[in-house]
Amino acid sequence: MVLTPEPDFYYGAMYISYAFSVALVITGMVAINILVGRQELWVYGVVIVVANALLTPFMLRYSKVLYLYGVGKLSYDANWRQKLQKK
Repeated sequence: MVLTPEPDFYYGAMYISYAFSVALVITGMVAINILVGRQELWVYGVVIVVANALLTPFMLRYSKVLYLYGVGKLSYDANWRQKLQKK
């Protein structure tokens, strides 16, 4: 049994991670504009870069999970131990 994912899995997860990053940029810019008011361009850039750097591990992990659930048709089975013991 081979349990290594094929390379296309990582490419698909990268697209989802990119979508997360774009959503973070848009949300960050709107939040800065609403909460603080209109700022200089460097403020937007610094906040977005720092937020992206801090949230990248989470975005990568959850993009892989979403890709597995969405495209890979993976589903969670709460009774997997009982099924494994019956075999």
